[in-house]
Order: sequence, then structure tokens, then C-alpha cells
Amino acid sequence: MTHSMRRLGVTAVLTLAATVGLAACGSTDEDAVSSGSPASTADSGSAAAADALQVAYEGRMGTPPTTATTPPEDVTLWAISCGEQIPSCSTPTAAVQEAAEAVGWDVRLCDGQLNPNGWGDCVRQAISADADVIVPVGIDCASIQQPFQEAKAAGVTVIGGGGADCDEVGGEALWASERIQLEGMSVRDNFELQGKLAADWLIGTTGGEAKVLHLVFTDPLWGPWLAEGFEEELATCAGCEIVGTLEVSNNDVMTGALPQKFSTALLQAPDVDSVFVPLGGWMPAGLAQAVVSSGRSADLDVISGLGNVANMELIRSDGGQDAIVGYPTQWGGWGSVDTAIRVLNGEEPLVQGDGFQVVDAEHNLPPQGQDFEPVDYRAAYQEAWGV
Repeated sequence: MTHSMRRLGVTAVLTLAATVGLAACGSTDEDAVSSGSPASTADSGSAAAADALQVAYEGRMGTPPTTATTPPEDVTLWAISCGEQIPSCSTPTAAVQEAAEAVGWDVRLCDGQLNPNGWGDCVRQAISADADVIVPVGIDCASIQQPFQEAKAAGVTVIGGGGADCDEVGGEALWASERIQLEGMSVRDNFELQGKLAADWLIGTTGGEAKVLHLVFTDPLWGPWLAEGFEEELATCAGCEIVGTLEVSNNDVMTGALPQKFSTALLQAPDVDSVFVPLGGWMPAGLAQAVVSSGRSADLDVISGLGNVANMELIRSDGGQDAIVGYPTQWGGWGSVDTAIRVLNGEEPLVQGDGFQVVDAEHNLPPQGQDFEPVDYRAAYQEAWGV
């Protein structure tokens, strides 16, 4: 059964449920007593699945800050990429560079190469180069706590680029600020939300019958948070279950082992009809091709987390990926620079608004060749900064 047929099936069941409901208007009291029958329970489950799908498509999205601020001059910013090999690292890093250059700052890029040793080396290089600001993109404080302690001691302003400060895990806060994405939500909350929305889409698109192969990213602090949000939401679906779990590390990506590990996991789980991949950058790097090569692409609903325009094209072309938890990756990079400006000015960092919505072939898909950008954030930031 194709993905579109499944979604049409959910709609058909809901239509049937509504028709039955109208017919029941003339039912007897005896009929009403049987409202807990299997048929009514199935109708309730179908309605819940459709509701979950709507939640996924609506997601949660904010707007960039509008309060004016003046970018300070003569600032050197180091953007530290978690790994330029992966679009989920390189794309937001490029956006940090773009935004910093827009306000006239001197910008340096350091590639951490998907390795904590590389991340730490980049931080120390920035300190030695007398950087004013460091933005670690996709890197958590706890991953390289000692280098960040050295940066704080040296008076360098560290601004989160999507990762969590050390106080998120009970340590001392070493950064000047995390990037605040959504009102009232921590970094952990944001990642759990992504997992939840992915689960909602699978619940909805399978009509509440998802049998999932769940990939868990073990290296970053946020990997288990993403998995937890996904697992907790999927557990609300009585007919859904995780039938296979594949743990993935950065080393699997670096060595090129991931596509084969994934293909093997698919082969060992013939009952799987759904796949959740935490990082969209892995899809065009071999996982999408593995889905197609499995011969099961038409029977699998595949959704990933963070990604970019390459994922949108896979979705559009039915190329082994069906949906993504859409995140305006470049907006986040600009938001980190806005946070840096306000912190350097002695102002309170503001909520940046970069949130999440599920994208598939029929919902929220941007025009061909374009990334997921539901808001003209560049114009909003430039107006707020007066540039």
C-alpha cells in the first residue's frame, strides 16, 4: 500500500465513522450501551490518528524578535561546526557566518569533524586567536566541558548554536547564553518536541498501526532526548510499537558504515512499516538509497529529524524519504547571532522563534530547490539590527 493510499484510508475511515454516527441518532438505549464495542473503539482510534497527523503538520513555530538592537563593532566570531561533512552541521554554520558578516563582524570557521577532540581543538584555537564570540553549532557543553571552562575564564562569549549548556545536565553554566528557540522551552524540550512530532506523523499516516524501526543517535546529549520524546508519544498509540532499535554513532557516519548497518536492521525487521531517523543529513548520505534498494520503499513511511533542502527533494521525488520534522536551520544560525549581539550589549537574550512543523509531499513542502523557511527571518533580523 502506498503512503498516499494509507492517508486516504485514514480519511475514509473517518468519513465512515461520521456516517455511522449520523445513523446512530435514531438508535435505541440498548444500542447506546454497546458504545464500547470494538467497532466504536476502532473509530476512536482512527480519529486519534487523524488528530495526531494534524498536530504534526501544525507543529510549533514562532517569529523572530522585533525589538531593535545595535550590533557592536569590531567583533571577531568563531563558528565551530560539529562536522562540515554533514549538512545538519554545515548548513547552520554557514548561516551563522552569513548573519555575522551581515553586521560587519570578522568571521572564522573551524570544522570539528564530528569529533569531540576536534571540537575542543576549535574552541582552544578560538581562544588563542582572541575571539570575542564562539558559536558551537550542534555541540553540547558537556561534550567538551574543559575547553568551554577555558573559554569562560578567558572572557570569551560563548553562544549556543543548537546545543545545551552544561547546566542542562546539572553542571555549571559555562556559556553566556543558549539560543532560546521557543517561549518557555529548554533545549531538551525542543528536542523532545521534535521526537513527539515525528511520532505523531507516523501514528497518523499509518492510521494508528505504526511498526517502527527507531534509529537512536547515541553521541550527542540531545540524541536520547529526541528518542525519549518519540518513544513517549508513540506509546500513546495502542496499535503502535517499536519493533527494532538501531543505535548510531558519529563513528558510523565517519567510517561509512551506517548505510550497511541500516540495511541490515531493515532486513532483520520484516514487520517494520515505519522508520524514524533522528538526523536528516544521514538520508542523502546513504540511508535513502538503502530504503529504495530494500525494495520496500512503497511500504515504508520514513521520517527524519533535522535536515535541509536535500531532504525536501528526496520527499518530492519519492526517493526513500517521506517526511521530515521541518526545522528552519538557517534561521537558527541567524538567531544565534542575534543572541550574541544582545548579550554583548548587556541586553537580555530574546526568544528567536525557530520552531518545527512536519513536512511531507502534501503538507508544508517548500518550492523545489528551496529549504524549509516559513518566515522571512533575514528581513526581520536586518530590520531589528538596523542593517
